[in-house]
Amino acid sequence: MAKIISYCGLDCAECEAYIATQNNDRAGLEATAKKWAEQFGAKGITAEMCVCDGCLSTERLSTAHAATCAIRLCASKRGLATCAHCPDYGCEILQQFFAFAWVLKERLEAIRKEIGK
Repeated sequence: MAKIISYCGLDCAECEAYIATQNNDRAGLEATAKKWAEQFGAKGITAEMCVCDGCLSTERLSTAHAATCAIRLCASKRGLATCAHCPDYGCEILQQFFAFAWVLKERLEAIRKEIGK
């Protein structure tokens, strides 16, 4: 599967929720919900909350988190391809996110380098 880079740098093509959704894999969504509930300490995560077409999708809103994701809301409002394209790159929202997702910081930094920022 080709890379599908979201606003925050996540590659949707590597995401278990995205893969399970695209494959109509109910068991995969249930496994993802269980894993994420344990990983993030969020007991109420359900398979339905993990349904995801990627945050760039215009078909349906992905995952329960996408509706409130500050990164997605900001980048989509600004019409950006990714946060790497933003003139305010490195904002407080991203700094908080990078504190626990440093790998995505590296990916966005690489994109910035590619686009000459």
